[in-house]
Amino acid sequence: MTAIHPHRSGTGESPLWCAATSSLWWVDITGMRLHRFDGALHSWQLDQPVGPIALTDRGRLILGLKTGFALFDPADGSTRFLSAPEPDRPANRLNDGAVSRGGRFFAASVAGPPDQPLAALHRLDPGGPVQLLDGLHVGNGLAFSADDRTMYMSDSWAAVATIWRFDHDPETGEISNRRVFRTLTPEEGRPDGGCVDAEGFYWCAAIGAAQLLRLDPDGAIERRVPVPMTRPTKIAFGGADLETIYVTSIAGENPQNDDGRTVALNLGIRGLPEPIVIEKDIV
Repeated sequence: MTAIHPHRSGTGESPLWCAATSSLWWVDITGMRLHRFDGALHSWQLDQPVGPIALTDRGRLILGLKTGFALFDPADGSTRFLSAPEPDRPANRLNDGAVSRGGRFFAASVAGPPDQPLAALHRLDPGGPVQLLDGLHVGNGLAFSADDRTMYMSDSWAAVATIWRFDHDPETGEISNRRVFRTLTPEEGRPDGGCVDAEGFYWCAAIGAAQLLRLDPDGAIERRVPVPMTRPTKIAFGGADLETIYVTSIAGENPQNDDGRTVALNLGIRGLPEPIVIEKDIV
């Protein structure tokens, strides 16, 4: 397990593998920066915090900013604002997201302050954002099964620390039948960013516990993977064979570990290809 670059983010999040360019994207929420690593590190400074990101079919990215969704073009660094999902909640910001296998972008917010259940889950539709769920503290852990019929989502707030599973309709993008997948104990950590591997297991970064958790389809912990950072935040599979696991993290005060860095490891487990958003469907 090695850091892909010496750089430390303040709050590293949202790793995203781009197969077309063989590069890894991620964000620094508190640093308000967008990063891409393709053997060299490229960075763009933004004017507000950024959380979830998604690839588009035109080589651009959808950004989930504090104020809403935007379209970013790495060719010239330009950002075009698209829509605001929570104009009535200015203290909130978009925090985590995932693209369904059919290409719909889902994003959850974090409440400001997070001890209040004022965050929500949204889907970015052609006509603008659609709210799907309300009453969250720290929306997180979004991921979709290989057949696109199951959506996972979590709330990282310590008093909740729960991952849910939903039925997802690939034709409409609607979700239903919310049920508890697993509630983590303090020893297991809090459920942060997640993803699904090619064998149908759900992974979550266990923030505060210095580990990744791989959960079987029944929600049982199949394995715990220690990582050299106290607060890992999210996982992405990448590389030519989709067997490299990338993990982002939050910076700390211990210079001896990799807090704030993005690390890579290989366990011989394959991930799923990253879906992309078709721009004509959302702009």
